[in-house]
Amino acid sequence: MERIVIINESTFTKWMERVKELLSVLHLQEQQMKNKSLGTWLDTSEVCAMLNLSKRSVQSMRERGELPYTKIEGRIYHRAEDIDRMMEVMTKSK
Repeated sequence: MERIVIINESTFTKWMERVKELLSVLHLQEQQMKNKSLGTWLDTSEVCAMLNLSKRSVQSMRERGELPYTKIEGRIYHRAEDIDRMMEVMTKSK
């Protein structure tokens, strides 16, 4: 059996504001999860700039299997986290 509950307008307004805040937080978390799962992708020129290497050097690293990549519609992309890891390795070896 359904019950009808009567509340005053100020209580209803406060409740609706809180619902909007919760929806906003949920939306933000959803966006963060989407971004996290997709990650950031870089093209070869960005990788060259970050690692201070030539395009040929980056290509050689790909060919040797040292640098993971994905090819989409003929263009090569690298995950930013892979490049960050590579930068750490290069820094430690110096």
